[in-house]
Amino acid sequence: MGGAMTDDQAREQLRQRNAVLREQVGAMLEDVKTQCEALSQAQALVAASTGEALSADGLARVTVDASGVVVCVDLVAETFTRTTPTKLAQSITEAARDASAQVRSKTAEIMAPIAGLGSRIPDLPDLVPGAPSIRNLVPSMATEMPAEPQAALEYDDESAWGAAILREAHRE
Repeated sequence: MGGAMTDDQAREQLRQRNAVLREQVGAMLEDVKTQCEALSQAQALVAASTGEALSADGLARVTVDASGVVVCVDLVAETFTRTTPTKLAQSITEAARDASAQVRSKTAEIMAPIAGLGSRIPDLPDLVPGAPSIRNLVPSMATEMPAEPQAALEYDDESAWGAAILREAHRE
């Protein structure tokens, strides 16, 4: 009985390969479960994140939520005696931008460890030779934050005081 395999031997080899495959799939499922838990924790941390910044002139403190939306603006008591409406608006805008940048940075820091988790899971062809890849079926998670918004144009309210609000309103 040299090179020919018996049915019993073939079945035993198949059982062994099956056992190895089950072990790999079990480990994969455990990895996926761990990664889902890590992602859920990271998402909760991101959702609870806030950013807070004080304008350079110290007049405005702005707090933003995780998405960069302003949730609170605090002004010092002497704000209206120390500045013009336009300069105050610029101070608030500056503080809001800084607070948004802060929360974007926090989000990137929280999500950085999560970004590479998916690459540790084997792909289907790694387990079953010739099988199609499933790696690109699920879109990759965005961990890169959008670009910083452009700065607002400088506007001097002193020279525009009393100017028409609607340009061309007088024309018909």
